Amino acid sequence: MTLIHEEENDLIAELERMDRFFEGKEAGEIPLEVLRGRGIDIPATPPVDEAELRARLLEIVEGMADIGMMLEDTDHLSDAELYRYLVDDALLEETMLSPAGGQWHISPIGGGSEEGNEIYLRYYADDEYREQWHRDFGDALPPKEKPPYDRDRFLPGHGPEAS
Repeated sequence: MTLIHEEENDLIAELERMDRFFEGKEAGEIPLEVLRGRGIDIPATPPVDEAELRARLLEIVEGMADIGMMLEDTDHLSDAELYRYLVDDALLEETMLSPAGGQWHISPIGGGSEEGNEIYLRYYADDEYREQWHRDFGDALPPKEKPPYDRDRFLPGHGPEAS
């Protein structure tokens, strides 16, 4: 019974910490600094060699998963574009990393922008979602295309073990 009580206290403390973070009363962490602090070499510019770039991306993405950051919706980006997105954008945002096992879902599409909507509708949305979008907004839909890269299904949290 004590163990359950301690887990409940930890959960309450974690929720209180989240509230303080979102209210701007508690600082978060910069994921890029956390990953580098864990020994992951993340150069400011992507490696030129494709095999080295892919290996570096894999190490970064696995490191992200280890700290509760799950990457998704990346199949429209090349490895170099994804690297730039991570190092110049996503991993620089102050984030509350949770020791309790919480996860942040990170997408290079972005939320709510016209460009982000177009990318999602073009590469990721199923036919039902695309039809609903058209009914709701009346906008012309971009042509449905297969993403040029096949990476997402191999990302942590997306393979058969995630089901």
